[in-house]
Amino acid sequence: MSWEPLAGAEAALRQAQVHFAWRLLPDQQIGLAAVPTGTAESTCLRILRRSGARVGVSPCFHSLRDTPQALRFARLALAGLQGTGPGVARFDDDPLAMVVAAAPAEAAHLVEVVLQPLLDLPAAERARLLETVEHWYAAAGSATDAARSLFVHPNTVRYRLRRVEELTGRSLSDPRAAADIRAALLAVRRASASSSDVIQ
Repeated sequence: MSWEPLAGAEAALRQAQVHFAWRLLPDQQIGLAAVPTGTAESTCLRILRRSGARVGVSPCFHSLRDTPQALRFARLALAGLQGTGPGVARFDDDPLAMVVAAAPAEAAHLVEVVLQPLLDLPAAERARLLETVEHWYAAAGSATDAARSLFVHPNTVRYRLRRVEELTGRSLSDPRAAADIRAALLAVRRASASSSDVIQ
């Protein structure tokens, strides 16, 4: 890939006095930024979000000896970034997504065990149920809030969630079962996402 997607970010980082170094690989750019304060980290993240690239960010670390582990965490964050468009994923923001990304073979098996009956549905129904349960998780388990974001009635959301429970044999009111379903859902989304471009 070329340097162009981060050209504006590089200038903005310099202007914000965030010290950084980049290394260009055939399929990625790897960046190392010095962010000594929370403010510097926030500034760096804000600039990266405006870059129009897909970026994975490791937790902050204090010794260069920790760079290989940080790079692994950044790659996992990038692998866990949803969708195919630009975005920034921090490793610490969604630990479950990072665990799913770290173990792709196990995640694929989890999908088969937890979601296969749902995935066997016709495409339109499958997509509707997956989207509904994603919105329900994003709404912290509120059918009302999920309905608002989906532009449907809350009872529609409740009906669809019951259908997910019937198909999976798992109750979303059971925290362990809800975690299984969310992990499997993350694995489905990760598998459908294209490969990503940028790591910090």
